[in-house]
Amino acid sequence: MLENLNPEQKLAVEATDGPLLVLSGAGTGKTRVLTTRVAYILNNALALPWQVLALTFTNKAANEMKTRLATFSDGASWYASDVWCGTFHSICLRILRANADAAGLRRDFIIYGEDEQKRILKNVFAEMGLDIKDFSPSDWVERISSIKDKGLHSTEHTSDTALKILNAYNAELARLGAVDFGDIILRVLQLFDAFPDILARYQRQFKYILVDEFQDTNAAQMQFLQMLTRGIENPNICCVGDDDQSIYSWRGAEIKNILNFERTFPNAQIIRLETNYRSTPNILGAANSLIRHNTGRLGKDLHTAPNAPAGEPVYVLTVPSDFDEARLVSDIIMRKSDDESYSNYAVLIRAGSLSRLFEEEFTARGIPYKLIGATKFYDREEIKDVIAYLRLLVYPFDDMAFLRIIGKPRRGFGPSAIAKLRAAGANLMDGLRKASLTRKQRAAADAFLSAFDFDWQSVPPTDAAQKLLDNAGYIQMWRESRDADATDRLDNIRELITNVIAKYDTLPEFLEHAALMMTDDNDSDDAAPVDAVSVMTIHAAKGLEFDTVFLPAWEEGIFPNDMAVQSGGLEEERRLAYVAITRARRRAIIINAMSRMVFGNRQYNSPSRFITEMDNHFLDFQGGAPRAYNSYRPYQQFDTSNRPRGASYTASKPRRAPVEHKSAVGRLVTHDEMGGGVVIEDNGDILTVAFKTKGIKKVARQYIKFAD
Repeated sequence: MLENLNPEQKLAVEATDGPLLVLSGAGTGKTRVLTTRVAYILNNALALPWQVLALTFTNKAANEMKTRLATFSDGASWYASDVWCGTFHSICLRILRANADAAGLRRDFIIYGEDEQKRILKNVFAEMGLDIKDFSPSDWVERISSIKDKGLHSTEHTSDTALKILNAYNAELARLGAVDFGDIILRVLQLFDAFPDILARYQRQFKYILVDEFQDTNAAQMQFLQMLTRGIENPNICCVGDDDQSIYSWRGAEIKNILNFERTFPNAQIIRLETNYRSTPNILGAANSLIRHNTGRLGKDLHTAPNAPAGEPVYVLTVPSDFDEARLVSDIIMRKSDDESYSNYAVLIRAGSLSRLFEEEFTARGIPYKLIGATKFYDREEIKDVIAYLRLLVYPFDDMAFLRIIGKPRRGFGPSAIAKLRAAGANLMDGLRKASLTRKQRAAADAFLSAFDFDWQSVPPTDAAQKLLDNAGYIQMWRESRDADATDRLDNIRELITNVIAKYDTLPEFLEHAALMMTDDNDSDDAAPVDAVSVMTIHAAKGLEFDTVFLPAWEEGIFPNDMAVQSGGLEEERRLAYVAITRARRRAIIINAMSRMVFGNRQYNSPSRFITEMDNHFLDFQGGAPRAYNSYRPYQQFDTSNRPRGASYTASKPRRAPVEHKSAVGRLVTHDEMGGGVVIEDNGDILTVAFKTKGIKKVARQYIKFAD
């Protein structure tokens, strides 16, 4: 059982007495340690299976642990079935079901999801006389979830209005015999608090507690663990996690839980798993040098097994624009060997809106891809809505487009009204003009028809699209929406109009392009090609690994994200970068663009500070990105021309080169007359600068002021 473990892993398995924190870095085998630890406890008769509580964050992780446990027992099913192994919510639900009466619940209570929660909140707002325009059900679903995730006493600082809404909402849940997702853990906390005898029963039962992904726990989950160990001297609780991979604060995770482990559990032992079995020494060296800039961490350094080859350096490429970025990534993928799988490649982006150019370029090149953890650009609700509006403008007989948008925003046309329209005209738009409607419906119909009443062929496609959406009230609908993602939806609409439709001479040409882009899009993993490049956000990539990882848009303002930095989240952004780099097994390629089109305006952002924070010893610069001591090489295509198909893109080892001339390429500058810009070419005394408002100009160095 222990023969395949390294010394640190073996120590973590055998340290069964008292509290233990296992700091498990990326790719260090934490799942093996957790599973082996449970098997070790059972095989050495330290506890019976039902006396072991193993908590995970996904059902997939729980099922994987049960499957592995069965292999340790020669297939004996009692290992897997009798250990209390599951997610926090599944375990707490099991406790609630067994103690429903004491918890004040029906034994057959039901669990409501987001749709049901919204319907309840709409009724609550109506009964309280609150205007739904000011109290969005979607926003309040998130707000109530956040309150409940904070656990006991979380309402102490809640406003009076919020408290009244919460109480009315909970009362309606109780009337319906239901709980919501946030209640599952909170109700167990309340149960334990109100009935110490029930808590004591579970404390006696669980002799060993194990927690996976401890850095992702929220306040309620931490309170659950503290209650189960309250009053027990040196409780046998083992938490496995990585403070350097804590990237979910936006959904309630509190990094202080892992940082304060020794304070919460005195006499705790800390064991660090630092031997990485995934990445090369150069990739780990770059990641280690970056994360060391964080102060809020317990500290560890990943390394490979002794004598492992250094592997390729982490490449840092600077390209002229975001279009070149997508083309460059496609070029590299197209050069793969015939027997190499597309699934070895991944593009990890900071935000979902960055996927569009890669989607379009991959489609044009015939590169199979799948979008993971996000909705494809052309499959997003707001993009489909805009395309439907434009289809109805260009093709007034398109009934499918009509049905999609007649209720966005709401206009009072339900099924009976639609039936009238069908009977009155050749198509729904024709019927809308001719049908006999109520006064209110006629006013809404006339307003809708007038939105389309202009000569769209005489104006540029972007102007026609903007005018139609403004006239129809669609843009205003999202501006007034209280949905948490309303701003993102507006950003996506602006991206479509200013960066996509603007490329076409006519609206019919754009609609043909959109139809082609929407033919084989399917978000389900089952329908996606098995052998495909993965495109996903970095958050969605956590826990995954790929041979080659592309990391585009490493630019200030994008990564690190401006809003995150302004709200004090720089260290979490850096942890996110660390996670991104450590997804790579053999090759990591960081890319920054000198210019990027954002909502119709070309921006000139400087390269990400994360690039300069990494030790250059592990990097290979192929462009004008900033660096401390590497000699400058002007931008070039990523050089694979002299390599056989399937070979590494470069075999050069990381190197330190003396500074012969510190290039200004990539640096932000200002000019007294032309304003701010970024240097895109350095010819000594003459610099070529891309100015934000004046375009690309050649300027004498002496008239330029450097911003950094």
